[in-house]
Amino acid sequence: MSMELLAPAGNHAALHAAVQSGADAVYIGGPKFGARSSADNFTIEEIKRWTDYCHLYGVKVHTAVNTLIKEKEIYELQSYVKELNRAGADALIVQDIGAADIIKNTIPDMELHASTQMTVTSLEGVKYLESMGFSRVVLARELSEKEIEYICQNAKAEIEVFVHGAICMCYSGQCLMSSILGGRSGNRGRCAQPCRLPYEIMEQGKKSARGYILSPKDMALINELETLEKIGVTSLKIEGRLKRAEYVSAVVGVYRKYLDNSRKVSKEDMQELLDAFSRTGFTDGYFKGNLGKNMMSHDTPGNSSENKFSAEAKRRADINCNTRKIPVGIMGTLKKDEPVEITMYDNDGNYTYTKGTLNSERAINKEMDSKRLSEQLSKLGNTPFVCDEINISSDSGITIPIKEINAVRRDAVDKLIKMRTAREERRETDFSPTRVNQRKETEIILTAEVSSTEQLEAAVKNNISVIYVPVDMLGTLNAQGTLKETADKNNIRLIAKTAEIFCRENVTSDSVLVSSPAAAYKYRDKNLIGDFRLNIFNSYSARHFDGFEKITLSPELNIHEIKELCDNSAADTDIEIIGYGHLPLMIMKNCPIKAMGKCQNGKNIYKLRDRKKEEFPIICGHGCNAILLNSKPLFMADKINDLKNLKINSIRLLFTVENFSQCDKIIYMYKRAMSGNFSDTAMAENTYTRGHFYRGAL
Repeated sequence: MSMELLAPAGNHAALHAAVQSGADAVYIGGPKFGARSSADNFTIEEIKRWTDYCHLYGVKVHTAVNTLIKEKEIYELQSYVKELNRAGADALIVQDIGAADIIKNTIPDMELHASTQMTVTSLEGVKYLESMGFSRVVLARELSEKEIEYICQNAKAEIEVFVHGAICMCYSGQCLMSSILGGRSGNRGRCAQPCRLPYEIMEQGKKSARGYILSPKDMALINELETLEKIGVTSLKIEGRLKRAEYVSAVVGVYRKYLDNSRKVSKEDMQELLDAFSRTGFTDGYFKGNLGKNMMSHDTPGNSSENKFSAEAKRRADINCNTRKIPVGIMGTLKKDEPVEITMYDNDGNYTYTKGTLNSERAINKEMDSKRLSEQLSKLGNTPFVCDEINISSDSGITIPIKEINAVRRDAVDKLIKMRTAREERRETDFSPTRVNQRKETEIILTAEVSSTEQLEAAVKNNISVIYVPVDMLGTLNAQGTLKETADKNNIRLIAKTAEIFCRENVTSDSVLVSSPAAAYKYRDKNLIGDFRLNIFNSYSARHFDGFEKITLSPELNIHEIKELCDNSAADTDIEIIGYGHLPLMIMKNCPIKAMGKCQNGKNIYKLRDRKKEEFPIICGHGCNAILLNSKPLFMADKINDLKNLKINSIRLLFTVENFSQCDKIIYMYKRAMSGNFSDTAMAENTYTRGHFYRGAL
């Protein structure tokens, strides 16, 4: 099979094991901006050295630059990617859309791969990223075989999919759980994995189940290799930059075996995968479309295997192991009164020529015939090479010292190594990120996002001038007319809110709130407002969407970071922040309620309760996605003056589980605060959160 096998390498030992076990490429993290900050990772000098090692074996090095970038880090990012360019990295894996623009302008020859953190679930998402210059897209793990096939058959970019290892309960790039609850952001490479903790399911206030409700099994698609090749996947990615070298050796070795020789996976090899690491077995649920309990590891969140590794896996994980050999051919001649000459070549088109320094002599005893010369030249021993083809001619009756043959062979080996590890010169431009500093304080308006008719009624009653309404609900309103007519009469804009995770919807309105690059591509002919799910974290990601009417900043930014971003954004960039609401912590395709054999059918009767007795509502999103909300709402009415100083344009009230009277009260409090009247604008202590507004750096 011709698909690339892409292996994780969190440290030197794991990288060595990956190469020796047959990986075609590895992905690593450098000293900065990587989504696995707790891995050992590599210094720039180590990246240079280990990239040479990988390139010697024809293995590519993909380097993760896949965190969101803060405003103050923009120049540091630019300097860093230049270092990676010089170190020889073959591709950069990127999440931040503004960072991608900076990288493309700074080192234009570098390959860009879109991280799975970009939440790409559709062809539209791939098309958007293709237009930005991405040559490869790592798809979300939640996609089925048919969804992946459709993308592969219609995309120009290479498609990479995860095939083995841990999967997140939430769509990657959309999880705020670790960030909001513990101040450690997965989008910044510091996820604390609260999903692996035990929870109780509360059904209308009563405990109905307990366990590791948010802990999925690991993925394994070892039985689907032929299918993956058939549908057009380019690269097979193994998760595990935090795993030990033996794990990398075992998993890469098994996948290599079946990529090289397509056949049914043996029980022994499947057991080797299970022994290396598993959470009560594996799942192929997303790929096969079989969601539910069988995907989950409700009884244990950690490794249920014995961490047993075969002798072969251990051997390849030994840093001194050199079992992977590069086939080479040798052509040589030895003529009377002339030095030995050899040409050594590999299968990648590299040729080296070496000529000895001593002339041949008449043989007194044993001559150096073609057979003997072949034996000596093919002794490649501890070198990375193995001779699989040799063509030697030697005149009769002559000889030459063995040490001379060895010296010529060593020289040829050294030259071929240099050729295989030679770095391609790639451009660096004089591009310099610009700072604007043109923004002024403007009048701030309130907007609202609603998910029910009664929430919409409350927003319309209070004359909220801009209201984001789910596409389906807006369609119903247009048909019924009454509430829509009231909104129109009061000059209230009802803007279609697309699904949290992109899907094809019947959007008829002129203005659309989009949550993904896919939606931006799909509705590019409409008036677009960027939602906070676009993870706009810096002025360059804001600038990327400057054709939008408005953008909404990530709720992971604090007040100082928001101000710095706004200060460096154009005067005409309309910026919104989330100022109230139960922030969504997770969006889950495999609903945890259904996985427990239950369903709330949109009635919001279930919550998750943690060990601190905090209760987190679960609501039904579009397409039966489940959305886990924070237990307490973000509340900033009494701090409204702090928000006014940020040079933003609007504050959004995010309504999810609130009824009419609760929405009415919240709007009343924010409107009074906006007018400078702070009486009746406080909530009871311990019933709300300030989110990230007053937190330190993530």
